[in-house]
Amino acid sequence: MATYSVYYADLSLTTLQKYTLAQAITKIHADVTGAEAYFAQVIFKHLDVHDCFIGGVLLDEPHIFLSGQIRHGRSEQTKKQLLVELEIAIQRVSKLAGHQIWAYIDEIAPGQMIEYGQVLPAVGEDSVWFSTLPASIQKKLNYLNS
Repeated sequence: MATYSVYYADLSLTTLQKYTLAQAITKIHADVTGAEAYFAQVIFKHLDVHDCFIGGVLLDEPHIFLSGQIRHGRSEQTKKQLLVELEIAIQRVSKLAGHQIWAYIDEIAPGQMIEYGQVLPAVGEDSVWFSTLPASIQKKLNYLNS
């Protein structure tokens, strides 16, 4: 339900750093939104330093760009809290300064997303949606959530 894409340029993230950051992003999303952890996915993409521009000028220092797509229906306070906590986690793991981290949250209507073969539910209707999934998928998601 939430996809967090982490684009990073002019720095290397180790597998351990990616794992640590994916765990942090997942926990933050679950804690702040109340959604199950299995609803968060994190994707990392290393960008070539020559592919990144800010203000039309080639990027000249390490940066991380986080783009989070979440279901529409969260409060403004929830979205702000997500952004703040995500930025703090990125700083902690990457050792970058705040001015080197750019984070965005975009909302998508649940009816415009499909996961596990099912159109996603509105915020607050997760348990009903979960109950309609095949038992094998429920088992997998329960494992991911533990």
